[in-house]
Amino acid sequence: MDLSRAKWVLIVAFLGLNIFLLYQIIIEEGMDNPVLFGRKEEVSRLETALQQANLSLDTSLPRGGISVAYLVVMPWQPDAEDVAAMLWQGLENEEDDNDFSPDNLVIKDDPENNIRSWRFGSYELRLCKEGTFQLQHAFKGLEPEQKEEAAEEFMKRVSFLQDFVYDYIIAEQDKTVLYYRQDYGDFPLYAGYVQFYSNGEPDSKVHFYRLEPLGFGEQQREVIPPSTALWRFLEAYLETEQDVLPTAIVEFSLGYYGEEYDAERWEIPPVWRIRLLNGEVFYINAFTGYLEN
Repeated sequence: MDLSRAKWVLIVAFLGLNIFLLYQIIIEEGMDNPVLFGRKEEVSRLETALQQANLSLDTSLPRGGISVAYLVVMPWQPDAEDVAAMLWQGLENEEDDNDFSPDNLVIKDDPENNIRSWRFGSYELRLCKEGTFQLQHAFKGLEPEQKEEAAEEFMKRVSFLQDFVYDYIIAEQDKTVLYYRQDYGDFPLYAGYVQFYSNGEPDSKVHFYRLEPLGFGEQQREVIPPSTALWRFLEAYLETEQDVLPTAIVEFSLGYYGEEYDAERWEIPPVWRIRLLNGEVFYINAFTGYLEN
């Protein structure tokens, strides 16, 4: 091959490479820039779909282009007596659990509903299927505002709840639910939660579920853009919600979520969490775009 022909081959090769790279840049920028390459039309369609769903977008969409991996977890499998002792310490604001005796635990089984309960003092701890716990008869005689303060102090005193953080609160006329979530690394772990329920009764119920994260998987993938997740959410919302009252999207965030499983270990996918002002919460798989149950 002569020198001039070799030069032309190199020129054509570099030109092809530049065109390819330019195309990639255009596509990536167009994902997050609504004014490029027809994105105005997509924004208009999103606005129309939001109006059809009686929804307003009261938060900004986060940036896309993030690469993450699955999160590997295993169930939290503590000794129920130890859990009861730590809860007693947190509820009674004791420096230690010397006043708590496992001999005073009253154990009751409910095979029909797959529930086992432990009574200690005036409290009752229930272990339900897939490892979810319920604490009954906590924070008696407190006003709603006092219960919020007591819940905050309770979270600080119970050692296995200290990696949970405040998430949000839903306050209605006859019910208030205070939500905390588990965190791992820089991400919310929505699958782990603590929920304080007040229904106008003299006491409160506390539901909690904890996971043991083992680490992230080795293979990272780029998550779908937030605009795509919003599209997928609106499609599902319009299919399932009919004649709904107007409400708003108040949160759009990236974290990890999965259902409770009776397994030794499993993988939890990243999700875009979409939370509405009316209390509804939706999780869109950030890899597949499917609505998680």
